Amino acid sequence: MNGPGRFARSSCTRNRAAVFMPLTVFALSVGLAACGSSSSINGDSSAGGGAPGSGGSSVSTGGSNGTAGGPGTGGVTTPTGGSNGTAGAVGTGGSTTPTGGSNGTAGAPGMGGATGTGGAAGPACGGTGQVCCAANTCHTGGCCVNNACIAAGAMCVGGGVTGMCTNGSCTRNGGGDAGQVPCGAVGEPCCGGGGGNTCTASGAVCVPAAAGMPSMCRACGASGAACCAAALGAANRCDMGLSCQGPAATQTCMACGANGDACCPGNVCNAGLGCANPGGGMARTCMMCGAPGGACCAGAVCQTGGVCVGAMGGMGGMCNPCGAAGGACCGAPGPNACGAGLSCQGPVATRTCQACGGAGQACCAGGGGLGTCNMGFNCAVNIGDGGVGTICNACGGAGQACCGAGAIANRTCNTGLMCMAADAGGGGGPTCR
Repeated sequence: MNGPGRFARSSCTRNRAAVFMPLTVFALSVGLAACGSSSSINGDSSAGGGAPGSGGSSVSTGGSNGTAGGPGTGGVTTPTGGSNGTAGAVGTGGSTTPTGGSNGTAGAPGMGGATGTGGAAGPACGGTGQVCCAANTCHTGGCCVNNACIAAGAMCVGGGVTGMCTNGSCTRNGGGDAGQVPCGAVGEPCCGGGGGNTCTASGAVCVPAAAGMPSMCRACGASGAACCAAALGAANRCDMGLSCQGPAATQTCMACGANGDACCPGNVCNAGLGCANPGGGMARTCMMCGAPGGACCAGAVCQTGGVCVGAMGGMGGMCNPCGAAGGACCGAPGPNACGAGLSCQGPVATRTCQACGGAGQACCAGGGGLGTCNMGFNCAVNIGDGGVGTICNACGGAGQACCGAGAIANRTCNTGLMCMAADAGGGGGPTCR
């Protein structure tokens, strides 16, 4: 003992402490190693990795719906992380832009109505032997006698006129010692028998004798002037673009053909207008109506190239296109029923415009007689259809009929051939030989 009541520590005690202290330290070291480090070296989560394995990283990034991997086997000092889980399949995303319904198929373009066909050309005028043009006019100083033109320098014949045609004037007996005096031009006496009743120069009309004054030719046909002689026909009484309007005793030439104006002679209006016929004695007027495909004008009237269908009492109805090849005829067969080179053919209920004038084709309408054909063909009765229709036959060649009609002298043949009468007893008409 080292003091009162105490025993001195023996050397054996000191020796045991020296032995157990290292053992305690060793045991603690083994325990700490079993816990592992707080951060796994191999524990980084791969994409889609599963739950961390035992001893793996304490912080792992979750994979996208992957299947969890099995737990890893803990290492002694550095545990191996769990095997990476298999990533779940990536879902197919919906289309970000909704697909619209399939585009509709465009409708086929509408077929335009058949082009309206212009009316037949008016007769040639103003030349020698032709009808006089508007307002008594004949070309190159000719004279208009009985609505026919006589060439300048030729003799005035018919209608009581005499002498040579000179710049539109003929001559007449001036009475007494006056002998033959010029007549028929503006400011000259009227030509013809008795006191005179006709004028022969362009733009002149005869004013009958009155109050002791002889009949005289005065200007006519111009805008605001008197209408020319009625004997010329309605189409010729005024200059172009004018018509004879007003009370019968005081008619004058006034504008026609425009919208709101009276229709020109022949019921013609300017392009794009129809000649309405209201009836009841009212004058026909040009209006914006009657175009093919549009409403009919009053009186069931359509512009050229249209035919009114469905009108009742002259009102209403629509203008159907007509006059084109294969289309409906514009009214009854005639020069204006179809366009140029076409004629109205077939049964009455189903007539259409078909080609005409060529070899083996029907004759075209107009021209007087049976009809007309292209050059080198004559119009004849079609024996093949019982003589109902007409047909164009070749002419002018050797052994063929002479082209034209009338006297043999007026018929023609191809170069080097002559038109000769049929042999006696041979029958048939003149042929080319």
